[in-house]
Amino acid sequence: MNKHRHATPRLSRRARWLAAAFACAVLPGVWACSPVSQSPAPDEGAEPVAGGLSLGEVDEEMVSRITAFCSDCHGMPQPESFPRDRWHYEVSKGYEYHARSGRTDLDPPPLEATVAYYRSLAPEEPVFPKPQEADATLGTSFTVQKLMLAPEANAMPEISHLKWTRLAADHPQLVFSDMQLGIIGMVDLTAPNPLPVTVALLNNPCHAEPCDLNADGRMDLLVADQGGYMPYDHNRGRIVWLRQDEEGDLEPLVLASGLARVADLRPADFDGDGDLDMVVAEFGWYRTGRVLLLRDISEPGEGPTFQVEEIDDRPGAIHVPVCDLNDDGQVDFVALVSQEYESVDAFLNQGGGVFRLQTLWAGPDLTFGSSGIELVDLDQDGDTDVLYTNGDAFDNLYATPAHGVQWLENLGNMQFDYHRLTDMPGAYRALAGDMDLDGDLDVIVVAWLPGNVKPASVKAAPLASVICLEQVKPGVFVRHTLESESPFYATMEMADFDADGDLDFVTGPGPHITWARKDRHWLAVWRNQAVPDAAASR
Repeated sequence: MNKHRHATPRLSRRARWLAAAFACAVLPGVWACSPVSQSPAPDEGAEPVAGGLSLGEVDEEMVSRITAFCSDCHGMPQPESFPRDRWHYEVSKGYEYHARSGRTDLDPPPLEATVAYYRSLAPEEPVFPKPQEADATLGTSFTVQKLMLAPEANAMPEISHLKWTRLAADHPQLVFSDMQLGIIGMVDLTAPNPLPVTVALLNNPCHAEPCDLNADGRMDLLVADQGGYMPYDHNRGRIVWLRQDEEGDLEPLVLASGLARVADLRPADFDGDGDLDMVVAEFGWYRTGRVLLLRDISEPGEGPTFQVEEIDDRPGAIHVPVCDLNDDGQVDFVALVSQEYESVDAFLNQGGGVFRLQTLWAGPDLTFGSSGIELVDLDQDGDTDVLYTNGDAFDNLYATPAHGVQWLENLGNMQFDYHRLTDMPGAYRALAGDMDLDGDLDVIVVAWLPGNVKPASVKAAPLASVICLEQVKPGVFVRHTLESESPFYATMEMADFDADGDLDFVTGPGPHITWARKDRHWLAVWRNQAVPDAAASR
């Protein structure tokens, strides 16, 4: 490993994962395809305040100790994130992790005082905002085609990633990653009856990125193979190259193994030597996880050979999209790092694939639940903005009022302005496109929540599963709920699938919610009707 490539100094990994990272709260923000836990401790019900303390007995000095302890290396956990009766469990777990860490540099306040502090400020049940719907109807509509499983199918696909691309066919097709069944597959959405075709069987693929890795003129796939369905620290993650041969078949070749859980990868020539390297989001779990550069060190005429270099040693990287963010001619990337960090970080290429970290924005605390980013010029002013969702509820099955969608507006000179676009429990994937053909970019958002999501107050109103944020004037968005009561979509793709001149989108039901679903569709294709003549001819 090239340790000089670290962007900033870090706490030791052992100290970080077992101590301050867990002080007073559980770690949310686990990547889309791998919920941390499906069965946390049951709610305790109406429990007494530990030790009989009330807020009045937690004096200012004690509050200062609690604040220092619980925000040592991340934002202070917000009391409104959980119901009042949940806080004894959350605080106790934080203290347990701290005790196991061996750290002696912190001053833990009495557990009962911390519980009393949080319970006194927490609501009995969190109050979830009720976003206002647009007054006018959306300037387009959609027909929804649900692709159903065959009656004899005995396993439900659990889709973690979708990508519209052209491989060997004469037109683009949809590539999908099924993390549960280990399938990389394709489906032709232009066919009258689209059927899935398996092109590779791997372990637990969660992301497939098209590129011509060996510059032979044929499009390949690079796959992040997570190495396990459920989350824990291991070294079974892999990067797999599905190399397309002359017959159009995809041959699996392992480029890197012995990795932790791999969530994302993006190819680019980071060192400017004419071949493709790749940046990898190795999410890991608690003790494992990094951001890596796989540098192609092969000689001309040789096949790709990669050297693994550590860029950042934090766990929790979800997405690592690539762009030249500061317009200096070097290829940069932006990383969404969850766990206790909840930050959107730019890694600015200093030349030769050496990076400098600059945080663009960070969430208020470790319960923010980061779930994804997309780089897009949302206001069409010629630079790159960040579209950002936070809606992860799979750590502990709790949605929070903080879940939603935001836009980090690029102001120039590496300054970004935060805009909250809407509240949405479980917001997981957002993509921008001109859905109504009025010349600006709108946003489609999907939600992914556990079937037994908590708290009860999150279900006080129908849970939105698909929404459109229509841009009605520059930087102003209004909300249209397109579907409710099925917040089971971990991923989405947007493109003009039927080549009729408008943008369609497709949603895929994610992992860990099969039991909660009421139907057997494995994809839903939302066909845009924005072009009237084309819609009438279908």
